[in-house]
Order: sequence, then structure tokens, then C-alpha cells
Amino acid sequence: MLEKVRFKNFKSFAEETLIDFAPGRITYLSDTNIEDGLLKGIGFYGSNASGKTNALFSITLLLDLLFKDLAVLGPDTFSLFSAEKKMAFEYSFRFGEDRIVYSFEFTKGRGFTEETLFLNGKIVLERTLTSAKSRITENPDFDSIEPMSLFLRSIYFNTRFAGQKALAEWFTYLQNSIFFNPIRTYFSLVYFDKKKDQEVFLEPYLAKHGTEPINAFFKEHGFPFTISYDRPKAGDPLAMAVPFQARLLARRENMAPVPFYMESMGLQMLLGFLPAYLSVIEKGGILAIDEFSSGLHNDLEELLVSYFFRHAKKAQLVFVSHSTNLLKTSLLRPDQVYSVEFGDRGSYLNKFSQYGLRESQNMEKMYLSGAFGGLPCYEDKQR
Repeated sequence: MLEKVRFKNFKSFAEETLIDFAPGRITYLSDTNIEDGLLKGIGFYGSNASGKTNALFSITLLLDLLFKDLAVLGPDTFSLFSAEKKMAFEYSFRFGEDRIVYSFEFTKGRGFTEETLFLNGKIVLERTLTSAKSRITENPDFDSIEPMSLFLRSIYFNTRFAGQKALAEWFTYLQNSIFFNPIRTYFSLVYFDKKKDQEVFLEPYLAKHGTEPINAFFKEHGFPFTISYDRPKAGDPLAMAVPFQARLLARRENMAPVPFYMESMGLQMLLGFLPAYLSVIEKGGILAIDEFSSGLHNDLEELLVSYFFRHAKKAQLVFVSHSTNLLKTSLLRPDQVYSVEFGDRGSYLNKFSQYGLRESQNMEKMYLSGAFGGLPCYEDKQR
């Protein structure tokens, strides 16, 4: 699982910044919120335009560059608050006894200029400009590497890390990861294997699994409705012509069923979100959610976070939210929350646990009082 992300000169973050999934000395919620010595989730809080989404992007960037065909780093990726021409990233992962550290640097006008991969403290891939040495391929020396693409991506697609169990496990974890933004993109997947659409998109998910997994989740938590899905019969042109959103119905007791397209934005978002959510819980990976507070009731947000921590295996939740109701020591540890602030040198992070918060203290009230930073400084001048 992801242990650390260190980056510099990226978007609104000019200074070197660390996102750390290693737990602190806090003892509570250890059984549910920690697995194999790593935190199972982190949340980012702050005012609008403080850099919360950019902090999230520092994690999803690796997934984009490894698995998306058109993902590139351009001038708009560099921080506006730095004159440096080099951007740097380092990602650390742990899987049982195996430790993987992967880093790269990207330079304006030159592309990827450095790239290294360490496995259990030994360097197995080292790139400088367009040349590289590898200990995980039959050919140890490479030249004329594409400057705008990660060399590790090319190695994986050509070898699938045959004979490299630790690296294969790492990439399976990364491939299972999903980025979700209900406002901007509705769904952005980092999968390169299109067959996995059946696990994360609502319509193919229902076609493969039916409604039982989602209805079981609803029943377990007392939702006042279930869903039904009328799968079109092959060869029936009239049935095939009926849109998916008219064939998916929400059913409540003593009420006529309501087509999906007539339901509230919140329920539509929840149903669109659940296949990906349940998939990561079951198979592992990173579930990255931007605007987590959009369209969901406070109690539902708390349920989704709590359920993830209790049931997910080899999975981590990373989210951006404005919902301060999640800031409870019964739900999140202080070492799982960062405030994001914006200053003269761009964005920077404050970890709540650095302030010595105790379990009995009210984390939400302390945040709203300004104890951890990350609050807007708006003023109502009419008062």
C-alpha cells in the first residue's frame, strides 16, 4: 500500500511537500483505520482554491502517467510560485516485507530527465535523460527512450514484470485504483484494461453482477429503497432502444418505482459511485475522491468512510471534503487529516496530529476555531 508521497514544484505547491500514510503514536481506531502498519485513508480540508485537489492530484498523477494513453506533463503542471524548471516526485509503497520506492524528475523543455526504482533497498531501474539501466529485464541497457513518457510504463507493458512478484503485486494495486470526481468528470478511471469497466461503471456492473450487491449494501444499512434493473434481451430492438436510465428503477415501499433519471442528484451520484467503491473495498487499490461532500448527506458520508475502513483490504481512501462532520475522533485519527493553506509561496499542508490532539477533544470544533489552519478568511462586511 502507499506509504509516502513526496513532491516539489507541482501545481500550487512550490515547496517540497510530504503526504505520509505512516501512523503516529495515536492508539485509537488502530483496528479499523490501519492495515499492515499503514493508514487506510487520508482527508484534505481547506478553503476553496487552497490546493486540496492539487494535493490529491499528486497521488493520482502516478496512476495517470502509468496507465492513461494521453497523460502528459505540460507547462501548466509546474508551480506558478517557483522559477525552478524541474519538478520532482517520490512514491513509497509497502506490501508485506517488500518495500518499493519509485521517483522521477521532469524538466521543462526536456521531459523526464531522471527515473529510479528501488526494490527492498536495491536499485533495479535507473534512467538519465533518454538512457537507462535495468535489472528487471533481459536487456540491461536502453537508449533512445521517449522523453515525454515514463520508462517504467514501457517496461511493464512489454514484460508484465514476469518473474517479479513484488512489482507485479504493486502494479495490480495501482491498476485497481480509481479516481472519482462527481462534479467535473463524474468518472475518471486509471484502468488500462477495459474489461474492468464491468467493475466500476454502473451499467456494465449491473449487467454483470445484477442488483444484489448494491441492494445488499442498502439493506444492511437501512436505506429506504432498493433498485431494480431491466436488462434488455439480446435481439429485441425495442428493448435495446430503451435508455439505461429508464430501465434502472428506485423502489420504495408503497410507492410507484422511479426511473433513475428522475431521482435526485445525490442518489444518482451514490449509485454511480457504489460499483467503484465496492470494487476497491474487495480488490484493493486507492480510491481517490474529489468533492466528496457533493450531493451526499452528512450521515451517508460518515457511513461510507466508516464502512470503507472496517471492510477494505489492502485499500486506501484519499478524499477532499468540506464536510467537517467527518472530523470526529470516532471516525478519523488526527494523523489521517491534513489542512491545506495558501500563502505567498503557494499551497502547504498541516497535519492535524502535529498539534497533539487527544481522543477526548472535539476535532471538528478545533478545526472550525482555526486551531489547525486551512480556514477561509472571508468577511461579511454588511454585518
